Amino acid sequence: MSEVRHERFASPLTLLREWVERRDEQRLSEALFLGFTVDLPFLEKVALPLARGSGARTAVIGDAAQGLYDPVDVRRAGRDYLHGFATCAGAFHPKVALLIGERACRLAVGSGNPTLSGWGANEELWTVLETEDDASHPLLADLADWLEELPDVVDMAPWSAGHLRELAGILAERYVAAPAGSETGPRLLHNLHHPLLDQLPPGPVDELHAYAPFIDPTGRALERIIGRTTPRRTLLGLQPRWSGYDAEAIRKALPDSSAGIRFLDETRLRHGKFLEWRIGDRRHSLTGSPNLTGAALCASTAGGGNCELAVLASDTDPLLPDEGDLVSPAELPDCTVRSVRTGPAAPVLLGAQTTDGRLTVVLARGWPTPVGIASSPDGSPGSWTDIGEVPAGAEVHTFPDPGAPGAAIRASARSGGTVLHSPVVFVHSPAHCARRPDLGDAPRLRHEYTVGELFTDEGTARRFEADIARLREWIAVTSGRQGRATAVPAESGRAGDTDRWETYLEECRRMIGTSLTEVAFDVSMIDLPQAPVSRWTVSAITGREDEDEDREEEPQEAEEALSVIGEPLVPYVPPDRRARFRARARGWVRALDGPSRPSGPASGEEARAPLPVRLAVAGLCVRLLAAGVWDEDDHSWRRDLEDLLLALPEGGAQHTEPSHPSVPGRLNSVVAVVMTLLAQDVTLTGGSEHDVVAARAWHRCREMVAGAKAGQVEDLMLDSERPLARVVRRSEVERLIALARDGNPGAEVIEEFSATGWSMRREEGMWEIEGAFGNPLPVVGRAVSRLGVPPAGSLLVRARGRSDRWAFAAWDGSRLVLMNAPARVWRVYRVDPPATPESRFAGGDVSAVPGLVGRPTPLSVGPPEPLSRMLAKAGLSYPQLIGRLFTIPSPGS
Repeated sequence: MSEVRHERFASPLTLLREWVERRDEQRLSEALFLGFTVDLPFLEKVALPLARGSGARTAVIGDAAQGLYDPVDVRRAGRDYLHGFATCAGAFHPKVALLIGERACRLAVGSGNPTLSGWGANEELWTVLETEDDASHPLLADLADWLEELPDVVDMAPWSAGHLRELAGILAERYVAAPAGSETGPRLLHNLHHPLLDQLPPGPVDELHAYAPFIDPTGRALERIIGRTTPRRTLLGLQPRWSGYDAEAIRKALPDSSAGIRFLDETRLRHGKFLEWRIGDRRHSLTGSPNLTGAALCASTAGGGNCELAVLASDTDPLLPDEGDLVSPAELPDCTVRSVRTGPAAPVLLGAQTTDGRLTVVLARGWPTPVGIASSPDGSPGSWTDIGEVPAGAEVHTFPDPGAPGAAIRASARSGGTVLHSPVVFVHSPAHCARRPDLGDAPRLRHEYTVGELFTDEGTARRFEADIARLREWIAVTSGRQGRATAVPAESGRAGDTDRWETYLEECRRMIGTSLTEVAFDVSMIDLPQAPVSRWTVSAITGREDEDEDREEEPQEAEEALSVIGEPLVPYVPPDRRARFRARARGWVRALDGPSRPSGPASGEEARAPLPVRLAVAGLCVRLLAAGVWDEDDHSWRRDLEDLLLALPEGGAQHTEPSHPSVPGRLNSVVAVVMTLLAQDVTLTGGSEHDVVAARAWHRCREMVAGAKAGQVEDLMLDSERPLARVVRRSEVERLIALARDGNPGAEVIEEFSATGWSMRREEGMWEIEGAFGNPLPVVGRAVSRLGVPPAGSLLVRARGRSDRWAFAAWDGSRLVLMNAPARVWRVYRVDPPATPESRFAGGDVSAVPGLVGRPTPLSVGPPEPLSRMLAKAGLSYPQLIGRLFTIPSPGS
């Protein structure tokens, strides 16, 4: 099955995302992206992880003189995908996205560059071809021919040329092997050897419509178009402020009254280019990359023109909007074409590759003097190191140092006392950029879940719960098998931490999908806005880029800031659906951790969902709490979070999932956020039901919280205006982390008492509490219960309130010795569970406290035996205690 469609289509990113979400889970073998301007950091953020995560060998090729990025922002070129430059006498200008799978194929040919503007903000035109079940289409055969011929006409590195020709062979073989289909329909046109305009059917035509963001300032291209088609009526679309044109040249090209100008809306830049003509009731169109210029339409690439690619189609819908002011050419404002400033030409590097322990660099053409080659690990200023020179006149040169995959390489030459630097290329490693191996039955979720679907579709939320349980059971079955590791091996060569981290993230995307990977690890992808209802558009956001793609104009260097629309971090759950989603959240948490099946690991370990799944569920639960899903008097979420904290720590069958050294830091920090939520409105040393739940969790995860960093979980510090929302603030998380790191054995009690305005400190074996309380007896009982008996075997506490009234207690777990000033007597109490010192002394009346052992002992008689025993364990003598409790009078007083 094959289909060519001209319909609502966001960008090639749409094709990638649709591929990732395929129900048949078909792997992607090849991904190719061509453009004039290429934004590598953008692609590395939104597209290349999807392509590589689906297994594809990936290549990105653009014009050697263009690039909307700083080399320091490029992380994966050369070591994860092939980035190549192409150059010709004109502009290398085609826009292509090609995806080849095992039995399916996707092709988009249009006007959008692989940049944020071209794939997300401008209004572009695309022709999209879809094939399934080993089918093919004449467009793919045309593309194969073009890819095969392209390196003969356009300069590029040999490995880039070989890559394109290999793709051409795959497409040609598939076309030959496919069942015979119709040879009619859209066809691909290129200008490698013949101008595009000469390949259009000659006129006359009844009506001609044309639009491009840039129009030849000489007007000769328009004159040639009119001469070729001989229309009875001509309508030219323009955006008055954004189109590049010369009004006088247009008037000369469109001299008669049959021509008109349509002023188009300027809500966003219309970057789609087209010629369309009508003969009778049939419409025909040429869409793709060419602007209305001589270099694009009237010259061949071999003859000095641009390199262009277009689609010729019939029976298409109208492309030029019928809205906007219609004026005559005489009413056009003045010229909008900017002057071009050019400087001395710098050397052009087409690429660098490391193979067989050597580094090969390729120049577009030989230079009259030796060209210096320098290398940098990341392209940052001050990091460049000279590695040698390319001899004068040479285009290809090999250096003995193999170079690190992905390292930045530039060429430099001197001209008139000025050093000229080439655009940066990145060392390509064929081994690193090869197709990803098929991990077969590696653990993964069956569906590509998105956060929006999980919070709006109850059926999807249920499937997610079942999918987690299935994945956990799969691990239970396989984790006991020796040698069953499926994690991706460390990359060879000198790949850095960024390499390994990106590889790890790609494996996580393969396991749990892109959306949940973003939730688990805060690696937010740019979520491009979807196309509005109108045909051929990409976005409702205004952007400005790629206005000047022909050599006649200086390319636009900067883009306007673009708003990026994504899913809200805090979902909205209608009140009538909150109970169901509370149950779903509970089910997600319980699905994470469960007993293994009998066929599982023999060690008795519990089968556990992979860590990326656990982190994703934690992020979802944090969002549901921020959404206010639980009622004010419903604290069932506390038990859910306690279970989540039980499931989160590392353990179980870890060899069945990818790993990376940075993951424990993220895990510890997520645990800190969950624990901070659980600790809200409770005391970690209290005795209420919620206190006990939080205290249990705290004692289990305190060590992990101590290893957390608040900066690693800012994505979970949500702002929410929902009623009943529960969120954490950075200060709360930092305070809990500091508490966990506090080596003081009473840190939690100090935190609790500080919250009430009391100070607490430990001095020479005795705790001192001071505050504005009137009766110290309940305070000392509370402190003894909170602190518990230390390993030494005894606890000494004094609480001093207003008017220097104080109470002292010594406690060993069963006996408590009390002095309640101003009374100077020792009282010994027996406190057996379930009673506690706090419950015994909560009333504040010493005469009503049960459990008194014997009669009170006056201070002058000495310490009672239990007190002597406790003081010995604490390493404090009785005189020292008395000296601490009472002010010793000075001599003669």
